[in-house]
Amino acid sequence: MLEVKDIHVYYDAIHALKGVSLEVREGEIVTLIGANGAGKTTTLRAIMGLNPPREGAVVYAGQDVAKLDTPGRVGAGLILCPEGRQIFANLTVHENLRIGAFLRRDVARIERDIDEVYGFFPRLRERDKQLGGTLSGGEQQMLAMGRAMLSSPKMLLLDEPSMGLAPLFVKQIFEMIETIRSRGTTILLVEQNAHAALKIADRAYVMETGVITLSGPAAELAANPEVRDAYLGV
Repeated sequence: MLEVKDIHVYYDAIHALKGVSLEVREGEIVTLIGANGAGKTTTLRAIMGLNPPREGAVVYAGQDVAKLDTPGRVGAGLILCPEGRQIFANLTVHENLRIGAFLRRDVARIERDIDEVYGFFPRLRERDKQLGGTLSGGEQQMLAMGRAMLSSPKMLLLDEPSMGLAPLFVKQIFEMIETIRSRGTTILLVEQNAHAALKIADRAYVMETGVITLSGPAAELAANPEVRDAYLGV
């Protein structure tokens, strides 16, 4: 469903991604793990066209997306749930969810989908008219994921969904990721919580300083001594 082919991304003179290649097959959860600054977020931004590669290609659903701007990629079902949530603090929970559907015109279905998100995250239903900026970190992450789901993703890019959250919220977020996949959405997950990510993923990639250094089935990487020592603390 997604193929990233030898992409190189720069921030001015800084060579951030140095020939990154990865693929995600339809229906998979694939995780990308690595230390801070390894290039994981830059990879997602390159896929979305926010930091376009100078070299290489991104192919989504059989189409080279180089000619599509970011809204065009969203319209094709490629959706990013960004690091840091980036919810609209001065809008209500309901308004934030509606913004996720900004390209849609099926009003009745949008409201049904919002109700479905509230079914996944009952806390959000309780806070329907509450301003996004007054939510806890865990609630804001639920809202960010719900907003992404309102965009009708065929493929969802999740950037650090568990960052800074209490263990109870982390558990709920990862359960939600599995639920989203079970409903037919393909997922590329960037996550520093390697334990949790490798547990739910089908396959995994390890990134170091802008380069993919290891890849394979998630269970195999979880058992790899290098990965266990560097990322799992065992």
